[in-house]
Amino acid sequence: MAHLYGREWTRANLLRHVGDLAQVARIQPVRLAGGRGDGMAALEVDAGDGLRFTVLPSRCLDIAHCAYRGVPLAWISRNGLVAPAYYEPEGDQWLRSFFGGLLTTCGLRNAGPACDYAGERHGLHGRIGNTPAEDVSAGGEWLDDEYELHISGVMRETHVFNEDLRLIRRMTTRLGGRSIQIHNRVENRGDQRVPLMILFHINAGFPLLAAESRLIAPDRAVAARDAGATEGLADHARMAPPQAGFAEQVYFHDVRADAAGWARIAVVNEALELPFGRGLGLSVSWRRDQLWNLIEWKQLGTGDYVLGTEPANNRAEGVAAAAQDGTLEFIEPGEARAFDLELAVLVGQEEIATFEAALPESLPA
Repeated sequence: MAHLYGREWTRANLLRHVGDLAQVARIQPVRLAGGRGDGMAALEVDAGDGLRFTVLPSRCLDIAHCAYRGVPLAWISRNGLVAPAYYEPEGDQWLRSFFGGLLTTCGLRNAGPACDYAGERHGLHGRIGNTPAEDVSAGGEWLDDEYELHISGVMRETHVFNEDLRLIRRMTTRLGGRSIQIHNRVENRGDQRVPLMILFHINAGFPLLAAESRLIAPDRAVAARDAGATEGLADHARMAPPQAGFAEQVYFHDVRADAAGWARIAVVNEALELPFGRGLGLSVSWRRDQLWNLIEWKQLGTGDYVLGTEPANNRAEGVAAAAQDGTLEFIEPGEARAFDLELAVLVGQEEIATFEAALPESLPA
């Protein structure tokens, strides 16, 4: 049943009160106007009981703004929303169109810094996040007494005489729900074996992110990327106020999975005072057998104030480095790979405590 306005609703009872479900929940197509986002297609999703988010078909069906009962959860970069026409693939110029948001997808053949590999120059974090979707579908349907809102589409990363990769994405949420399920399927429709690097850049921002915030992660091990991050390793899970000139810190987490194979972490702010209670969090769940690494991107600069939690099948050090250290994965002709995520809102200190208490103490055998 749908949880709305403090009670549970069956399909029959809810439809006695409304003639069009768009009165309480909807996916509204819009087109942005003005600035570098001019002309971009967007889908405004209202799940009906406080969860609202913006999906961008023009940008890989990634998620830009996201809020719960008016409280922002996601960081939006100083770039704002930028259309793919402004994408610059050279070097680190990806950063000129990086909007942050709740989700930015990186890959599909490079994640991490620009590098040369197999005679090709790869830009920072690859091309897929600036690729428009096609065959986009958005709507809703009743599943017994649950109403599901869904969005789907296909992104192509292709090159004549070379790769033919498709990212097929389906995103769902429920009427009255507080979670977003994202199923990703990467298919190799070409005739060549191709490197596959995928990283889901999930970006928590103010006011969820504040000096009092912390990262909850059932780690088996945490490693710093470099010497600068090593200095902050002991406090990697604790946040701080914005600092001018803050140098990013990156950590690799070996996160324990539960008996069903799901790894779960959360960014929480238990001190955040809200009209509906104290404490708010964002949990991230993924299949550990699909995405073996969690990258923590801790950037507490002024204006650039964000904590990225990034499930990935790589260490985000670039395709050349992955090939050299033996961690590079490939996708064969005709092969398909699935990558599943769930993003959910945690409301109140009690719910945060329950989430943390349920995390696994060890990896299943």
